[in-house]
Amino acid sequence: MNKKSVKDFLSKNMASLAVPLIMIIIGMFFIMLPGNAIGLTVRIIGIVFVVIGLIMSGTLIAAYSSVTLAISIILIVLGIICIASAGTVAAFIIKLLGIIILVNSALRIHDAYEIKGISDKFMFYIINDIITLVLGIILIIMPISAAKVFVIIVGVLMVLLGVSNIVTAVKVYLDGKYIDDGSDVVWEE
Repeated sequence: MNKKSVKDFLSKNMASLAVPLIMIIIGMFFIMLPGNAIGLTVRIIGIVFVVIGLIMSGTLIAAYSSVTLAISIILIVLGIICIASAGTVAAFIIKLLGIIILVNSALRIHDAYEIKGISDKFMFYIINDIITLVLGIILIIMPISAAKVFVIIVGVLMVLLGVSNIVTAVKVYLDGKYIDDGSDVVWEE
């Protein structure tokens, strides 16, 4: 591609490159600072709770319904808690998820023993449930570390998808089989 075609490509495809570039930036943030990404996510959820609670409390329904007013107050309080102590809230939610996974896998191990001798896939079920049990224990024992690993994996996937989308847009442009409809690059039929 010469300079004119690069300039032409960027002028025609900037809108289709915006989302992949944002995905790459967010993915890199997740990879480099997973703890901050978790805290930021909890704070954003807290802000959303506060905004929704304020909107709900300002409606006419809240004036006449004590239930709606109570829900809006609870949302505001939960939002403030999320904003004020994001790390503690994240750890609590992850531990709660770990407990749910632990109980579920324990029940599934019991169910697997019930089919012992009936199904030839008994070992597959037991191995699967033991792996799930270990995951639940890990989430309970070290919730933030486990969440950081998950955030890093999501970050890597976002970077890969962003790069893949950019490569696809460039290839479509180089093939010349696109229609500029003003919104995005689409295949010519």
